[in-house]
Amino acid sequence: MNQRQQKLGSDRRAVIAAAVLMGLALAVVVKLLEFQVLKHDYYAERGRRQHLRDVRLPALRGEVLARDSHPLAISIRTESAVVNPQQIRDPEFFARVVAPALGKKPEELSGPLISKKQAGGPGASFHIVARHLTKEQRERLVPLQRTFPIHILPDARRDYPSGVTGAHVVGAIDAEGDGNAGVEQKLNEELKGRDGLIQVLAGSRQDRFITWTKRDSLPGVNVTLAIDRVIQHSAERFLREGIEQAGAESGTVVVLDPRNGEILALANYPTFDPRRERPTPAEAAARHTNIAVQIPCEPGSVMKMITVTMGIDSGLFRPETPIYCENGAFPRPGRRAIHDVHRYGTLDVSGVLIKSSNIGVAKISLAAGPQRLYEYLKRFGIGDRTGVELPAESRGILRPQACRDSRDRNCWTPASHEYIAFGHEVSATAVQLARAVAVIANGGLLVQPHLVIAKSRPTPDGREVPLPVEIAPPKRVLRPETAITMRRIMERVVLEGTGKAAAIPGYSAGGKTGSAEIFEDGRWLNRHNSSFIGFAPVANPRIVVVVTLNRTPKLGGVSAAPVFRKVAETALRVLHVPMDRPETLPEVRAPQPKPEKPPVLLASAEKPAPPQEPPATPALVGPRVPDFRGRPLVAVLREAASLGLPVETLGRGVAREQSPPPGTVLAPGMRVQVRFGLTP
Repeated sequence: MNQRQQKLGSDRRAVIAAAVLMGLALAVVVKLLEFQVLKHDYYAERGRRQHLRDVRLPALRGEVLARDSHPLAISIRTESAVVNPQQIRDPEFFARVVAPALGKKPEELSGPLISKKQAGGPGASFHIVARHLTKEQRERLVPLQRTFPIHILPDARRDYPSGVTGAHVVGAIDAEGDGNAGVEQKLNEELKGRDGLIQVLAGSRQDRFITWTKRDSLPGVNVTLAIDRVIQHSAERFLREGIEQAGAESGTVVVLDPRNGEILALANYPTFDPRRERPTPAEAAARHTNIAVQIPCEPGSVMKMITVTMGIDSGLFRPETPIYCENGAFPRPGRRAIHDVHRYGTLDVSGVLIKSSNIGVAKISLAAGPQRLYEYLKRFGIGDRTGVELPAESRGILRPQACRDSRDRNCWTPASHEYIAFGHEVSATAVQLARAVAVIANGGLLVQPHLVIAKSRPTPDGREVPLPVEIAPPKRVLRPETAITMRRIMERVVLEGTGKAAAIPGYSAGGKTGSAEIFEDGRWLNRHNSSFIGFAPVANPRIVVVVTLNRTPKLGGVSAAPVFRKVAETALRVLHVPMDRPETLPEVRAPQPKPEKPPVLLASAEKPAPPQEPPATPALVGPRVPDFRGRPLVAVLREAASLGLPVETLGRGVAREQSPPPGTVLAPGMRVQVRFGLTP
């Protein structure tokens, strides 16, 4: 019995053991089934993440070029040093050894390494020790790779050869390599291309690395702008001088080709240096404040150009039609009186614009009616974005003319069209005003202001494939004869009216002053948004220039008009536009009676002296070329702009050679070529 019981007990234990083993085997089979079948993809991806990681290979960002193909923003291939903090056993020892090789303090390296090593999680296995290594830094790091797991990876650095020139146009990039201002931000997706990927395989102890390229990088698109560097530099210089002389706080200048809408210069003040990776608070604010496209202001009397154009184009008025200007005060029942700065009796329509009469343009608007004024404002693009390739463009302020119901307050009042006629209750950006002036300058066409004139993508074999650039075609909004009539009237504004300070030596010009007094905190300040809009030459305008000076105690004819004159004169000379007027008026002298010459008695052997020939007239008349050699690029552009010299620059650094040589009289159509080189 005991033997039988022992045998039964033994069999029972065997069955239990077999059952346990079968259960364990079944559990293993189930787990294998989960690993290999049910959740195979999940665990395979999890395993790959533990041993594989992707390292971004930055694409070479596209270049931004001026219209003469000079680079305004370029990317330079560099290298950066990276480590895996989890592999650094003693971060403080690592920092003490590696920091001197990089010219850094040990605590600059040890702090981030210790934080990432302790934190763990995403991003804790990758840390950039130094970006954009110099040749010397790289040479000092290579021997240290035998001791520490330092890896040198390809990188790219953004450079701006022209510095602050065109800063608000070109923009800048952030630490991640994305544009955060200007064209760099607006066209960021095209400029940055597509990053490549390097895949890194690490062992279980993260002690071995194998790398290979997973995806090649695709370089960004190269963008050519309409900006002329000499005109841009002169616009920035004269704007800064004008702001200082007028006591203004800020301002902008826009130079536009009215024939096609190309922006030749766009300057703002305050400005910033895009090369500075850590800008000051003031520069950071300026970087994100592009006054010319983002900040609209009341145009003031500049708006009278549109009102008078409406009166003539609609056929309601002719330039010689008389308008009674009420001797300076125009009271209306139930409304505020409209006043003029000076007392005028009867003026014709031309005189209304020349003398800048508020009452005169208000009566033109009253005759036309609010619906027609609103229509012409839209024809000139007021209240609509221009589509310029810059971020955060404002559409300005133009409220709907018709109200939705009796409670709607965001619409015109019964008196709005009288005040909008001379620039109140409406606002526009400088680029919008430039587009509006271009309608008069080009014969009645609304063009799209734009910066980009060409795009191309580099190929691996060194070629560039051109890409299409879409620009809206011009749209006819005025009769050509109306535009020509307005050009002649606006020329008289410069010759006879409020814009005399805008007269350009050697060129005819037309324009209009504007001075909108600032209303703030419930009171009118003794400060104005002063402006001048104009074009030159009158017969066939090649440029439109808009100048605005913000919060100045001076009026537009005194503060903004001189800036227009200086910028326009430089632009016309750079563009080789023929003069249509004498530079200086000849002096008129009263005729002097010729003194009688006493008779000269000659001896028989003497002969009269031969008559002297008049001095030879120089064959060339123009500015003399200065000596640019030894000067940096900014100094060369500054002096060239002040002299109106068209200059072509090659290379970087300091001017080494120039053609023609110093002292040469520059003939019309010639350019000065300056070759730069790095200082040895």
